[in-house]
Amino acid sequence: MPPYYFDIETTGLDTQNDQIITIQYQKIGLASGRVEGPLIILKSWKDPKGEKGIIEKIIPLIMSSNPFAFVPIGNNLNFEFNFLSNKINQYKDLEINPVYFHNRPHIDLKPIMVLLNGGRFKGYHQILNKANSGAMVPEWYRNNEFEKIIEYILDETLCFTSFYTKLNHLMFNEELKQITFKPNKRIDDFV
Repeated sequence: MPPYYFDIETTGLDTQNDQIITIQYQKIGLASGRVEGPLIILKSWKDPKGEKGIIEKIIPLIMSSNPFAFVPIGNNLNFEFNFLSNKINQYKDLEINPVYFHNRPHIDLKPIMVLLNGGRFKGYHQILNKANSGAMVPEWYRNNEFEKIIEYILDETLCFTSFYTKLNHLMFNEELKQITFKPNKRIDDFV
C-alpha cells in the first residue's frame, strides 16, 4: 500500500468558481513516515492546459482501479476531495462526488491534530509549525509570484512529513509496541 503525502493549492475556497493551481504528492513510509520519493508538484501555470491539464495528470493515480495503488495522507483531505470531485466532473464529464474518495483508502490527520490542539479546531493547523499560512497563495497566484507558492509548498510538505514521522515514531516505538500490539487489548488496558 503506497501512501503519499497529498495536497492541493487553490485560488480560494469555492469549488465551483475557484481553481486548483497545484497538486502535490510525495511517497512516504506508512509506518515510518519517512520520505521515500521526490515531491511532485503539478503546476497549472506550467501546464499548457492549465487546471484541466493537472487534473488529467492526477486522475490515473487517484482513480486507479486498484484503490491501494495511491493512498493519500494529508490534513483536511475533505477539502481536496471536494475540489477534485468537482473539477473531475467539470473536465472529464464524470459523475463522482467526494464520497467516492472517502470510500477509498486514505489517512486524514486532521482529527489527530485537533486532539493534539486540546480538542480545539481553531488554530489546530499550527501544530505543523509552518512558516506561513496558505491564505496568501491566491494573492501570490494573482501577482504571478509563483516562486512564493513553491516555497510555501516546500515548507508545508516538510512540516507535514516531519509531523507524520514524529507521530509514527511516537506510535510505533518499540517500548509502546510491547504494550499495545497484543491481541484482545482494550483502551482500558492502557490508561
